[in-house]
Amino acid sequence: GDGADSATAFLPSVFSGAGIITLFAAILAALHLYALIGLVPALAGLVAVAVLAIVLGWYSGPLLAAIGVVGAMAAPFIVGGESETPDLLYAYFTLVTLVGMTIDAVRRWAWVTLLALVLGYGAVALLYASSGGAEGLALALTLFALAAIAVPPLSLTPRQSGAALWQMFQPGLPAGWPGFPTRVAWGAFAASAAMLALLSTENAAAFWLCIILLAALFALLAIWARHAPALEDMAAAPLTGLLAVLVLAPKTGDGVFTTFTAFATAEPGTAMPATPFILAAIGAALSAVAAWRSLWGRAKATGWPLGWAAGAALAGPLTIGTLEIWWRPGEIIGAYPWALSAAAMAILMGLIAGWFAARDGDDKRRVALAVLAALSMIAFALTLILSDAALTLALALTLLIAAVLDRRYDMRALSLFVQAGVIVIGWRLVWSPGIEWAIYANLGQMVAAFTGSIVALVWAHSFLRPLKRTAALIMLESGAFTLGAVFLSLLIYRIPGDGYSYNTHWSTGLFALVWLASSANQIWRLRAGGGRLMRGIRLILAAVFGLTGLLILAALYLFLNPLTSAAEAVTGPIVLNSLLLGFLAPALLFGFVAWRFSNLPRWMRALLIATASLMAAYWLFLAIRHAWQGPILAKRGYGQGELYSYTIAMLLTGAGLLYQAITRHSTLLRRLAMSVIALTVAKVFLIDMSGLTGLTRVFSFLALGLSLAGLAWLNRWAAGQSDQTTAPQNQDVP
Repeated sequence: GDGADSATAFLPSVFSGAGIITLFAAILAALHLYALIGLVPALAGLVAVAVLAIVLGWYSGPLLAAIGVVGAMAAPFIVGGESETPDLLYAYFTLVTLVGMTIDAVRRWAWVTLLALVLGYGAVALLYASSGGAEGLALALTLFALAAIAVPPLSLTPRQSGAALWQMFQPGLPAGWPGFPTRVAWGAFAASAAMLALLSTENAAAFWLCIILLAALFALLAIWARHAPALEDMAAAPLTGLLAVLVLAPKTGDGVFTTFTAFATAEPGTAMPATPFILAAIGAALSAVAAWRSLWGRAKATGWPLGWAAGAALAGPLTIGTLEIWWRPGEIIGAYPWALSAAAMAILMGLIAGWFAARDGDDKRRVALAVLAALSMIAFALTLILSDAALTLALALTLLIAAVLDRRYDMRALSLFVQAGVIVIGWRLVWSPGIEWAIYANLGQMVAAFTGSIVALVWAHSFLRPLKRTAALIMLESGAFTLGAVFLSLLIYRIPGDGYSYNTHWSTGLFALVWLASSANQIWRLRAGGGRLMRGIRLILAAVFGLTGLLILAALYLFLNPLTSAAEAVTGPIVLNSLLLGFLAPALLFGFVAWRFSNLPRWMRALLIATASLMAAYWLFLAIRHAWQGPILAKRGYGQGELYSYTIAMLLTGAGLLYQAITRHSTLLRRLAMSVIALTVAKVFLIDMSGLTGLTRVFSFLALGLSLAGLAWLNRWAAGQSDQTTAPQNQDVP
């Protein structure tokens, strides 16, 4: 007769809970400690007590349910003893967990389900740690996950609606927070998948059992839970767990992986292990199931067909990719058999793409995902069986095919494959096998690999330009120009012949010219627009290319300079020699950029002009020295005739600048010309005439004086001409 506000209101629940715990403990003690009953009577008794606990929980309140669940979970550990049949205890803990969830299903005490699951997972984990029994634990974990879907709504056909977990992260979707049943199911599936993955390392039997159970959970979500849109994204949990099993297998000391790798050292005639083929087939089966689920969802206009299409495109290829990374089947069973598995997966992806294409009309997103997976599998198969050059060309062709398909069918997802393809091709040509391979490989193969890849990138760019695939276009453009610069550098290195030393001033100058020209190209393309992102990428590329070229130029002037290194001999006749390539060509490029690139800031163009002038002057100095000294310029003195030649060159330069100042009416050029002339005068007085004597010295000074007087008159006349030109322009100014 106690009311709800009475101090003794909860005593019935407490005593009832104690009675339930006592009954559970008594049955377990009769079975394990005293062997008074067998397995069947014990199981029947436990089920009867569980039913009693459910009924009492429905009528007595949540406290009885909590006490009953906690006590029932703790009873086996309190009773103690050792069990030779831990599988019964796994069944017992599963039963208790189901009891707690069933009480919640009727009375809607959500925390009872959460308590039952947490204690259930903890109890089976402790039981496994003390008594083993991988098979029993695996089955219990699977039942926990399935019960979390079916028991709370009390439905053998899950129909959880509302927001799915993935919708929480999608902007613009009216999803909201997933309901409690969805969150409970997600937690149970994630926990079961993680524990099954860890359990798979026990032995070979546990490995295969966990693989099968994880695949079954994926398939059940696709088929059995197809009417529960809130649970669709849970398929990611068992798929991730299955891939984790494959990753963890090589880290164990014994098991399926060890047996598989033993084939590499087996006696001739030993049958090839089918392990990787079976695992790949399981992945293919999951892709087929996901494709069916996507088709069903599209036909019923329900659920998330695109998500299942992504699962279909990922399950099989990810299985093969994980095996390749962690198991290396090609090294054990051979490249061709493993490549055939990848080719078979590509065929399946093609079939799935056909299924989607027949039903999707203008919406090609699902088709694009399947085609993307097929192209990836084709590219992977090619990596296993082709040589370095052939593989690079095949990957470039695959990238081009993706661009063509995107242009033809407007499948935006394929642009992701194009972007990845640019990265992979660049990686192969620059890094692995990369530059080292390009240096020592056959010249024809190297040229074919680079030219074929560059042409494919440029061609793909032309296909995608009308579609405005901004990211893909940026990747293609930057990749083509970067690989072009690398290719030209390699040609400069390779063309002279295998025995030719590439560490020369002329080849280094050309190296710098290639990268500086690539930087200039990116700066020029800024005029084409393309949006803020495109502009930023081009600026970054211009900076990287330009910095690379400047570093190479620094190496040229510091370490490979013919003036300081006797090992750097100048080759070729006067003027038309290697100095032209090494020193004048970069200077001309700087001058051309300053002249033509009007989009550059004024200060940058002035800096480029100054740099080009200094580099050209240094080239002229080296060219004159080569005319007097021959191939070796370093460690030799300066003759009187050579010094006079420098003076004449400086006078001619000053006169030329002064002439340009007159014709252009440029005050800046006139001042620059007079600076050069003043420098010439200083050189004459300090260097040239220091060794002259007698009448030669007198006449030399006389000739110099007359020359300077003439230049002074010319400068005055040029200044007057400049004043006359600007005066009419200013006469109307008040």
